[in-house]
Amino acid sequence: MKKHSIIKTGLFALFVFTGACVTVNIYFPAAQVQKAAERIVDEVYQGEVRPDAETGKIAPALKYFLSLVGPAPAHAQEGQDATSVSNASIRAEKEIITSNHEQLKPHYQSGTVGIQNDGYITVRSVEGLAIRDVATLRRLVDADNQARKRLYAAVAQALNIESSEVDRVAKIFADQWREKAPSGWWIQDDKDNWSAKP
Repeated sequence: MKKHSIIKTGLFALFVFTGACVTVNIYFPAAQVQKAAERIVDEVYQGEVRPDAETGKIAPALKYFLSLVGPAPAHAQEGQDATSVSNASIRAEKEIITSNHEQLKPHYQSGTVGIQNDGYITVRSVEGLAIRDVATLRRLVDADNQARKRLYAAVAQALNIESSEVDRVAKIFADQWREKAPSGWWIQDDKDNWSAKP
């Protein structure tokens, strides 16, 4: 009888310990990501490229390279306003996306390129485009998506977000890309349906 009671107590303690180990809360700073996304999307859509003392007016591709070989990016301090979250990688990717955006604008306006619900863009239709122009557009969209992917990862790193959570960062950016897009641009809703923004 006593032995049975000891086993029960041991099993109970094991379940409590296991439960305590499993229930780990991982903090995700959604509000900070949203503020950073709002600022970055506004700057891209307005075509703002802000040179700064650290990087001057170096070309975006060179900036990106320097960010990889240079010192580690500065992380946002706890409690710091997310609108000031910035480092060489974030600035470089934002400048690449801003430069791409100027070339993509006519394609957004015609509906050839659309904004997806995952934070990326896609070629929706190639009707009326020459084969050569289709290949050029696809390369541009691919380059822009690669820059977006690096941007989301850089924002996550700056805010000390686990790399496994980068898709959540991308989703918050997706909301901003779609919300701030001008009317007439094609956007994908959360149920994967496409429509021209009213």
